[in-house]
Amino acid sequence: MNLALDRFADNPIIDELVRWPPRPCRILRVRAGAAMFRPPFIEIYYADGEIEQRRFARDTFADDWSRARVILETLTTIELVTDLTVTPPRDASGLARAALEVRDACIAEAGQMFEHGLYEQFLMQFGADCRDLPEATRARIDTARRALDAGAAAPRE
Repeated sequence: MNLALDRFADNPIIDELVRWPPRPCRILRVRAGAAMFRPPFIEIYYADGEIEQRRFARDTFADDWSRARVILETLTTIELVTDLTVTPPRDASGLARAALEVRDACIAEAGQMFEHGLYEQFLMQFGADCRDLPEATRARIDTARRALDAGAAAPRE
């Protein structure tokens, strides 16, 4: 969920994944690696075949990746590949609970956009890789998409 991930953008890895407006193409996989003589990096693999690479400071990368991994596993369906040794965060289950609480608050916030007919803005709050959205939210996403598709197909005067 783009809006929820944005709330965790103090993590530099998550910050690199959040885009406003969101990319229309979903992220399939994020691979983290660190070679001895070059900065640590992530590779972002998109469904359209594009691959991006981002580099990070070595001193905090392992910790940032371990925290980002918990958040991304909780909120998204993105496949995460780790090519380095990292220690899980001290309170990984607490971090996962916090991510779900943020997600739920963001769903409520986005719901106000839906209620006011701001369907395009509503849809921007979600991505194609959201994990375990409530059924009511999925129904609203479908309704918003249909409304926008119908509006795009309607003749303009």
